[in-house]
Amino acid sequence: MPPVLHRLIRSVQRRLLSFFDGTGREAENPDPLLDVVQQYPNEAAWFIKVVMFYGSVSSLVTVVPCGLFLLIFWDPCRLCNRPLRCWLAIHCILQLLQAPVRIVFYLRVREVQRLDGDIQECMRQLTQAPAWRSSKLVSISSYAWFVLGVVWLLNSTYCPSCPGLYRLSLTVVVASFVKLLMTLVVFNRCFPVRGEATLPKPRGATQELIDSLPLFKFDPEDLAAEHVRRSRDSSCAVCLCDFDRGEALRRLPCSHSFHQSCIDRWLRRNQVCPLCLRDVEAADGSKQPKGRIKAD
Repeated sequence: MPPVLHRLIRSVQRRLLSFFDGTGREAENPDPLLDVVQQYPNEAAWFIKVVMFYGSVSSLVTVVPCGLFLLIFWDPCRLCNRPLRCWLAIHCILQLLQAPVRIVFYLRVREVQRLDGDIQECMRQLTQAPAWRSSKLVSISSYAWFVLGVVWLLNSTYCPSCPGLYRLSLTVVVASFVKLLMTLVVFNRCFPVRGEATLPKPRGATQELIDSLPLFKFDPEDLAAEHVRRSRDSSCAVCLCDFDRGEALRRLPCSHSFHQSCIDRWLRRNQVCPLCLRDVEAADGSKQPKGRIKAD
């Protein structure tokens, strides 16, 4: 091989590797996908592999028949009332532009999983690569072009010179909707089920813990009531009614006060403050309201 050709091939290889590699690049705004990967690494890896593999295969399945059809019937299709042939051609080009990135993503994630590597670091490098940013721009353009094609298709009429153009365009649109639906199904299958299972269930407080929380009678002239006014607890956040003179209030360790009957019912179901969501058992309960405290 001539040295010039060898150097040219090596230069092209380096550029391609750099295009798909985000090592050493620091993004100012990390991709939202990284948050999902950080919370659910295994589920995110499986979701990415399925979507990228299915997206690559569906792109090739769409491009090959559409390309053959356009090669054969390009001239007859120009007589139709809507330029669906141009829409199909550009749609296929946009799909082909995204296929390499999807394939590389699929292979990289599968390799990292096979080697039991760091999936978060792998996704960080991939999402910071120029290929990922370019693919996002192509995806946005593809969605906009898809919407335009749907509008043209809805307003097109029967084309005697190229009757198969309408049916082929309709098939491509339906296949795109099926692809989107499958992506949503896979996403819901991966993440919400796991998320719902890990949400902490409300835990009620024991009666002993509730009784240990301080009580006082609301008096506008009382120092305890003054504390209520300073903390902006002028009404009960549970029943939304204002405090009246002589009513029994219970003060939580976070310094929020409520009607005794209201907060007792609340704490039996969930032992967190209705306002700040602090756990009344974990919070420091040593602080007591000052002034004329009148316990029941």
